Amino acid sequence: MRYSRIVRLVMRLFLLLLASTMSFISFLGGYSALLILGDKDNIDLDVDFDGNPIADPLNFEVQIKFEINNQGYFDLEDLKIELELWMDYNILGNPIAEEIKIYDDDKTFSTIEAGKKKENKITIDYETLEAINWTDLGLNIDTNKDIRFIARNVEISAKYSLGLIAFNVEIKKIELDTYDV
Repeated sequence: MRYSRIVRLVMRLFLLLLASTMSFISFLGGYSALLILGDKDNIDLDVDFDGNPIADPLNFEVQIKFEINNQGYFDLEDLKIELELWMDYNILGNPIAEEIKIYDDDKTFSTIEAGKKKENKITIDYETLEAINWTDLGLNIDTNKDIRFIARNVEISAKYSLGLIAFNVEIKKIELDTYDV
């Protein structure tokens, strides 16, 4: 056998090995992403409120805690969550509820290792709230009815399979909790 044939054979074997390995990694990555997103118990969401948004907005705080269970074969990298937080309330004498956007931002979180469960949280306080006239809102709001908090346009994105697979999940509306004024 000539030297050039041996080199071509080695190169073909190398390319075959490389292509099959990449296909296998892609399959495992897709399967892992389905494992994570396919089970509703893998993503847990909890909301806590501190303070009163109407009486004392300076000391009002919302903590959105979420726990993600990475059941896959690879690390979940570059996790980013974008969300808008809306407040649904009633004005005195008006039976129709109104909404106001009080928060709009995104947060980036650290890597979640394969097979691990990790809890992260988004803290929303007075400094991160949208510019709203809280005094005027407090004078006109119907305190006999609950305030509802709604997350809109939630977008969760991350990279998976050694950065080969990027995914993006969009949720239009999540009713988080009610707040008794």
